[in-house]
Amino acid sequence: MTRANWDQKSTIQKVKEEYEKREPALQASYDRLLSAIKEKISDIQKQGPKYIPECDYTAIEENDGQVPKELLERVKETGCLVIHNVIPREEVLQRKEEIKEYWYGNQERTGAKARGVMNALGLFKLREHPNLFKCITAANLMWHDSKGDTEWCPTKPMLYIDGCRIREPGTEGGMFAHVDSGGIERWWHPEYKKCYQAVWDGKWEELDSYDVSYRTTSVLPTNKLFRAFQGWVAMSEAGVDKGTIRLCPMVKEGTAYYLLKQLLDKEMKAWPTVHSMSLRDELFPLINEGLVTIPDVQPGDFVLWHCDLGHSVEFTHNGDQDSSVAYIGASPMCPMNAEYLVRQKETFRQGGKGPDFVERDGDLGPEENFTEGRPTADDLSDIGKKMMGLAPYEISSQDDEKTRAVTEKCNKILGF
Repeated sequence: MTRANWDQKSTIQKVKEEYEKREPALQASYDRLLSAIKEKISDIQKQGPKYIPECDYTAIEENDGQVPKELLERVKETGCLVIHNVIPREEVLQRKEEIKEYWYGNQERTGAKARGVMNALGLFKLREHPNLFKCITAANLMWHDSKGDTEWCPTKPMLYIDGCRIREPGTEGGMFAHVDSGGIERWWHPEYKKCYQAVWDGKWEELDSYDVSYRTTSVLPTNKLFRAFQGWVAMSEAGVDKGTIRLCPMVKEGTAYYLLKQLLDKEMKAWPTVHSMSLRDELFPLINEGLVTIPDVQPGDFVLWHCDLGHSVEFTHNGDQDSSVAYIGASPMCPMNAEYLVRQKETFRQGGKGPDFVERDGDLGPEENFTEGRPTADDLSDIGKKMMGLAPYEISSQDDEKTRAVTEKCNKILGF
């Protein structure tokens, strides 16, 4: 695979020409937004980490595998959720040791330095954990299909291979505020920009951040799998000033803000790339004012944030132990994601990174040479094989006609 290429100058010019004629309506919408967003920021700053919704895994399990009703609107409003006690602590700590042995042991054997790894068996054991599968399904179920004909199935998740972070106390690190799942595509991509149509119509208040329509047909240059939520499983304790994630918990307002400010602020000279979108303070100050560190978590807790949500990572880590996470998001079954799994199966067999990362970086990465402890399909559980597209998804008697059709189509794409 090669790096994604795009005609930056031409694309930006086309975007400017398309939206110029809408500027009066967009400006009026933006003015209303600024008032609403500043009020919300005030509440976030008053409450701090407590602003971010939390629940225990048992609450998901006892509510038929869904986010509790009394919490659902709060989660959808903020765009994030912390689920505690998803995977037993001791099991997570064991998996972390297995990840470290694979990572550091192979570095020592091969001399190939890695910032993180994606293919450790310990990572796959976390990804395929039955409790996590239920939480991922619960996250997918928060989305809906306004068109009614979208080919997707939220109860049959597909896995996006991502990496992990093991950050020792006092070490440098951190990330400025940003949003993933594409950048400039939000303005120009024929399908993806439809996800934000309410904003382009000057009606940001009507933006539905949980409408799956067009999300599952937006094949982006380097974000070719739809992740409803990004997320990670904690492999250590984490909290304020311990080198962990900060979220801007206002998904609708935050999204409308960075979309409109990019168009309307004449001082904005830089445009985002096709990989992600920088939300640095000098560009988008209100996103940064709304950032808040997550509440305290322990090994086995699951942190989820909406794919459009601004987030950063603390630059200071003043805790007394490592700050470690395994990046695992929530993605539903759909044909586009199945197409990604076809490519991901191949990079997995080669020991490489996921296709999005190969596309971005132009190589398979150092794990291609990590021969010790590299997992194969036989090492995965039945759940893991299905989520990876290495085994077909079953069609049950409880599946409706649409779910059966989507499952059959995705299985065919995957070669079954």
